[in-house]
Amino acid sequence: MYEYSRPVYYYETDKMGVVHHSNYARWLEEARTFYFDDMDLAYIVTESYGVMCPLTDLSLKFKRFAKYGDIFTAKIKMTMYNGVRFRMEYTVVNQDGQVLLEAESGHAFVGADHKPVRLQRAIPHRHELMKKLVEEEI
Repeated sequence: MYEYSRPVYYYETDKMGVVHHSNYARWLEEARTFYFDDMDLAYIVTESYGVMCPLTDLSLKFKRFAKYGDIFTAKIKMTMYNGVRFRMEYTVVNQDGQVLLEAESGHAFVGADHKPVRLQRAIPHRHELMKKLVEEEI
């Protein structure tokens, strides 16, 4: 399981002094971006082949508030990959290990025409890396 940590920034909080709910989705994208960068699957390289990977669905379950001064850690793993789509699971905890959020996201590989793309045909070596990642997570 991959982990990404950083402090909560002041601008992410709302009038109640807690992180605004919209920022959690941003944290997941940050964590996912660093995950793929560190796994030699950077989005920017995939996109250089004309393949993008948009979000298809997102589920967030809020458990606790995060506050300014907290340090959050997003724990992330890939749970499914079929060559066109993949799924990620996340658990976000604070510095005390308290669960703040449980989440899941779906993604698909598409071309410039926004039609599904089989990664095995478009970028075979990246397909192999994706397969390896999901096999290691299971």
